[in-house]
Amino acid sequence: MSANPADAHPHRPVEVELVLRDAAAALAGATGTEAVLEAADRALAALTLPDCRYKVRIRVAEDKAPPADLVPIDVPAPDAESVGVLLVDQDTAARSELSLPLQILSALAAQAVERICLADELQRYRSLHEMEALMERICDAVLIVDAGHRIRYASPSARTVFGTSALQDRDLLAFVPAEQRPAAGSLLRHVRSGAAGTEPGHADWTIEAADGRTPTVEVTCTTQQPADPTGTVTVTLHDVTAQRRLEHELTESMFHDTLTGLPNRALFAERTEHALATSSGLTAAIILDLDDFGSINDTFGHAVGDEVLRSAGRRVAEAIGPDNVAARSGGDEFAALIHDAGTPEDIAAIAEHLSRLLAEPVRTSGGTVVVSGASIGAATTADTGSAHELLRNANLALREAKSAGVRQCRHYEQSMADRIAQPQLHSALAAAVDDGSLLLEYQPIVALGTGRTVGFEALLRWQHPVRGRLYPGEFIALAEDCGLIVPIGEWVLATATAQAQRWPASVRGNAPYLSVNVSAHQFRSDGFLDTVGRLLAGTELPAHRLVLEITESQLLPDDDKVWGALAHLRGSGIRIAIDDFGTGYSALGYLRQIPLDIVKLDRSFARGLTTSRRQRDLMQGTVTLIRTLGLDVVAEGIETEHQRELSATVGCTYGQGYLFATPMPESGVADWLAQAGAASSAPPVGGRR
Repeated sequence: MSANPADAHPHRPVEVELVLRDAAAALAGATGTEAVLEAADRALAALTLPDCRYKVRIRVAEDKAPPADLVPIDVPAPDAESVGVLLVDQDTAARSELSLPLQILSALAAQAVERICLADELQRYRSLHEMEALMERICDAVLIVDAGHRIRYASPSARTVFGTSALQDRDLLAFVPAEQRPAAGSLLRHVRSGAAGTEPGHADWTIEAADGRTPTVEVTCTTQQPADPTGTVTVTLHDVTAQRRLEHELTESMFHDTLTGLPNRALFAERTEHALATSSGLTAAIILDLDDFGSINDTFGHAVGDEVLRSAGRRVAEAIGPDNVAARSGGDEFAALIHDAGTPEDIAAIAEHLSRLLAEPVRTSGGTVVVSGASIGAATTADTGSAHELLRNANLALREAKSAGVRQCRHYEQSMADRIAQPQLHSALAAAVDDGSLLLEYQPIVALGTGRTVGFEALLRWQHPVRGRLYPGEFIALAEDCGLIVPIGEWVLATATAQAQRWPASVRGNAPYLSVNVSAHQFRSDGFLDTVGRLLAGTELPAHRLVLEITESQLLPDDDKVWGALAHLRGSGIRIAIDDFGTGYSALGYLRQIPLDIVKLDRSFARGLTTSRRQRDLMQGTVTLIRTLGLDVVAEGIETEHQRELSATVGCTYGQGYLFATPMPESGVADWLAQAGAASSAPPVGGRR
């Protein structure tokens, strides 16, 4: 038949159960072997991946032998060689996770084929005696029930389900447990009302048989007189006790740890997701790892080690109580999910209690075993709303606890994630220069009096593959710490100078200057001066059109290498700007000693202009003194027209900020210059020579 595979779906038990139930319903209504084959095909398609191949057919009486490339799925039965008619290809038959579902499906198909064959025989017999004889051979119980739920007819095979043949005029619902009766009665009334048309109604019931058994039956209800409240309903009961037991075992094996009986990692993760989706309170995850468990296996053997693990599982489950979830994550690791966890202090108390319990000696068949205790990591939804991140945070906390020694408990802190992320971020940043994820944007610097653009500051961005766009404050410190600032800085200079050379000049022949931030690490690096000279020569960008910015806080009075580099660059015609002035420790008198041309006032000055008269007077005095030194002043962070007016009033010649433009890609610079206009005179060349 159709396609499917080498790998099976990672189905949850409830999904496998639903597939098998749908197949059982389809098989119960099948009227021919083709319908049986179609139902088996749909079920197998749902149990396997859609991009793989499989083959399936059914074996019927007229088949002499199955095809050589198909394997029969046989289901052992106590009174026969096998019960099953399903034939599948060898690859599908070999998949261990499909073994139980295939057996169940094969048994269901066999029952459907048997029923169809018997139905065909019924068509060939006419006498009531012959029909009764055939009904004896039908495994399903068939009842006809009136409007009062009383049994008017019961097939001979009903005795095997109900434990008695005395069913005439008995209330069918009397055989159903009290808690299931409302739903069972509702099903019968629904079918009789005709609300579903001629579609059969399905349900699972438990039957309290007269001989004390409690089989599980799959019930199919139909009526020939829809919408007739007095009409009869035909009820077919198929014993699925063994099938449901197999399904339960399948669920247990897929989602529970076979050694301790606790939920396994997969079920614990599912319970965590459900808890976060339904709870409004604080939820905590605790991960525990038994310390030095390997020595127990080495000393006492794996059988005793298994006893210790079972004891640990019981202790964790008892400690957190039935309202919470205990699990074995694998190996010697356990987990606990705490609903309505309370305060961080409450979580710490639970973790400490677990630590004491797991350190108590364990009595085993090999004697009393002294255990080292457990390392414990805890996290709560106070730090995240995601189940995945909650478990990740708990594991990070466990890692910190284990690195601190035995019997240590740690609660998750953001710094733990930062330490893990740093190496990954470092590796990604190292590749960023070559993989094209670094990019530049440009923000205009304008003359406050005329609004003309005199320059552009190059602003570095990193398009991280996972975290999205990152700004310099998020990665420059890392680049400096790991030695990447020099190659990144060289890329910025090379890219920016090449792009700036293409910027159009004004009608008077003046093109805007380029301003680039440079780290003190770059100024200190060997070869930096040669690199700048080489790039200017290669791009033919005039030296006076390049401004190198260094942050005020990076200037140290005894850093001779930086100061020497600044002086050399100014001597070659490149201008130097001090950035974010006012955030560091420099006094105005300190500016006399710096080889400098431009001072860029920190954005806090512009913000303070509109809120404080004192701040305005302070800024005016600062600007006056800076201009007395022959330096140009750029006010950064101008966002409103009022801030622009006040900045001009206190003496700032130039400004930069969102009022004028947000940072733009290089492709937008030419359009900006065409619309806004470039400087009509030479760019500022103030400063001491």
